[in-house]
Amino acid sequence: MQRPSFLQRGEDPLVALCHHFNLHPTTVDGVTVGPTFDMQVLRDAHMPTHVLAVVQPDWHTSSPPLMLPIDAARFAHGFRVELNLPSPLPGTPAPIPQTVTMNGAAGNDPHQVLIVRLPVVPITVPHVSSLPLLLLYGMGLETQHNLLAWSLLPVNVVEEFPNAAAMALILSRMRDDRFERTYRHNQGIWKNGLSLGLHENRILELVQTAWNVTAEARRIRQRAVSRT
Repeated sequence: MQRPSFLQRGEDPLVALCHHFNLHPTTVDGVTVGPTFDMQVLRDAHMPTHVLAVVQPDWHTSSPPLMLPIDAARFAHGFRVELNLPSPLPGTPAPIPQTVTMNGAAGNDPHQVLIVRLPVVPITVPHVSSLPLLLLYGMGLETQHNLLAWSLLPVNVVEEFPNAAAMALILSRMRDDRFERTYRHNQGIWKNGLSLGLHENRILELVQTAWNVTAEARRIRQRAVSRT
């Protein structure tokens, strides 16, 4: 059975990644994280095996890691880098959701929720915020390449493919703040793909095309400034 596409529903890549594993996105309470991490379960089906605690080299030490669920087998199939997976204790079962009682907010009664306790795998990547999108495609959770292209470049730019010069020219006219976000994101996801050793050539080529177009768009913008 084909997986649903959460990106097609307009979800943010981080939310989509968690939803593929039937989880709520969960943030770290503080700066450090222990050997395991609890995430709230939406429904008891298709659980992840681990959770990545992701940082990047230039982050301030007070910045908490981004917690991203993965399936270790899917990750190994999609990326060449070997994760430092913690060795499970003998007889330890795969992560299984458990019901816990949570204290309610002020004036509310305690309530029960499903949580899953996942082994934590610390990892440093060049660009944290673009990693959820790369994981979605690297692990085969999302498969529609047009959705990936539209996540990297505006639709009117993608429509000019394969004319890279026209794509870069249109992208160069983007509003400054939006262009800078696009530049950082596309540079970051390209570096992440190289750092993690993305296996799927077609996805890597798509990401590389988006990055090449974005880099050329910046050169066009810089030439325009130098002429003024």
